[in-house]
Amino acid sequence: MSGVLTHPTEHTVLPVPEQVLAWATRNADAVAVSQGVVKLTYGQLTARAEEIAAGLTAQGITRGDHVAVALPRSPDLIAVLLGVWLSGAAYVPIDRRYPVPRRRVILEDSGATLLISDEPGDDELGVPRVSVEALGKSAPGGRTAGPAEPEDLAYVIFTSGSTGRPKGVMVEHRNLTDFVTADARLDILPGQSVAQLAPVSFDASVFEIWTALAHGAHVVLLQGDDISADVLGKFLREVEPEWLFLTSGLFHLLVEHDLTSLSHVGTLITGGDVLSPAQINLATGAVRRQVLAAYGPTETTVFASLYRVTGEVTDRVPIGSPAPGTVLRVLAEDLTPLPPGEVGRLYLSGNGIARGYVGRPELTEERFLGDPFAERPDALMYHTGDLALERPDGVFEFHGRSDRQVKIRGFRVELGEIESVTLTHADVAAAAACVFNDGPALKRIGLFVQGTANAQGDGQAVRQWLADQLPAFMVPAAVLLLDELPLDPNGKVDRAALPYPWQRRDDLGLPEPYQAPQNSTEDAMATAWAELLDLDRVGRSDNFFEIGGDSLRSVALVARLRSDGITISGEDLLDHQTIEELASAVADRLRATDDAH
Repeated sequence: MSGVLTHPTEHTVLPVPEQVLAWATRNADAVAVSQGVVKLTYGQLTARAEEIAAGLTAQGITRGDHVAVALPRSPDLIAVLLGVWLSGAAYVPIDRRYPVPRRRVILEDSGATLLISDEPGDDELGVPRVSVEALGKSAPGGRTAGPAEPEDLAYVIFTSGSTGRPKGVMVEHRNLTDFVTADARLDILPGQSVAQLAPVSFDASVFEIWTALAHGAHVVLLQGDDISADVLGKFLREVEPEWLFLTSGLFHLLVEHDLTSLSHVGTLITGGDVLSPAQINLATGAVRRQVLAAYGPTETTVFASLYRVTGEVTDRVPIGSPAPGTVLRVLAEDLTPLPPGEVGRLYLSGNGIARGYVGRPELTEERFLGDPFAERPDALMYHTGDLALERPDGVFEFHGRSDRQVKIRGFRVELGEIESVTLTHADVAAAAACVFNDGPALKRIGLFVQGTANAQGDGQAVRQWLADQLPAFMVPAAVLLLDELPLDPNGKVDRAALPYPWQRRDDLGLPEPYQAPQNSTEDAMATAWAELLDLDRVGRSDNFFEIGGDSLRSVALVARLRSDGITISGEDLLDHQTIEELASAVADRLRATDDAH
């Protein structure tokens, strides 16, 4: 129900680290984590984690500290995260692919006292670094801290911030414990396999890793950081996971290009953005068990609501009903509750509400409000910024945003952050970022820049500069340099008057002039690229990822070229990003095949 907030449950359930240790005690030989042929049993995982914890203690880590972790996806990564908890600290996950300036900001704002990384170059990030190998050797194994208290921090995950800096969400162990144990819809059973695809800097990983290990299940890690339809389809056929989470963008592309791979999945959970009813219906008919649509900001501990798809969806896909101990409310601007059927601002309350933003008391106060509907005077209510309505049956529907936050490939992006960073460029006088929706999975950011009087660069130069400042999912797909940004009568940027960026190839400010395709393969590729990226033409020296392409569009391109009789993989496109290079690689492969016969 949405109207009454009960007291948060008293947590008699063991905190998640203790639950994992308990499984290791009961069934030490059960597989806990695997990646390819590498496996760790519950006994091996917890023993390794205790070694890491002892090493952290030797480094001076104590209860309440924050430890940053920047490691590739591997069984050892899971042991490190558990080891951080066993030392009494909270972990701060950092994507190794983030540019150096962003990693520095996260380390600075998180208050991390130590960075666990195997990259010597990370010594320059301003926080003492230690390798995993050194942690394992620095002290004998053994538990170094008592069980986590409910109010202890479990992790700090950073999301995009509208002020130009990312913000770190502080999630406590009580929030995490409630999430992994309270919702019967997440009925993971001991021994079942749960796929692990998300970066640990994305809170979907919390479901994939800790909900699984708290239930005695088996976490199966994808190898590598980049996910294509080819790689994912092969992984699903080999692993046949009982549980799989996909962001909405990846879900849409997988349904479109490899629907049959979902027949190897038991339960599919998808969310993070608006879902296509048609593709949800296709997926429901493909999976072995069920499809769940999920909703939940990082500030409310992964999933705040779930919707089980039980029949054909004809309108919009609901975000579902609240998790136990969570309350969803649709309120007017004055915080008056709105009746079912009326669209209003969505607020969340209950056991999943995070502590706030690390080191950002003003922002915390702005988004985490005192809950006027709760019996406890210290209860908080989180303002999501989303618009929603409650149906008469108690199920909620998402109806857009009340601010400028968007979702790109499953990641939260504040367009204001992109603009703020852009304005620090010496040649930029004004900037406006917009999102253009080319389909349910294919959103792109376009950035419009007004140069200073002495500007020397062009749009492509600004884009390359941003790539050194922002994560890849926040880098605009196109940067267009305008003489001036259009303004409305109030003097604000008139975003409706901004042009669609991907019309003319020559407007993108590319460093190389147009070069025409030189053979039939290049011509077919150029045609496919132009149609997929909405450009009038594409030259043989143009880089796919510099003219509007991204990881999701690469999936669509692979499928399109195969229909034209040109077989490539997502990895081929990463290795050969221009038409000239890609066509040459295809020709070399064909010659090698002919020579072999």
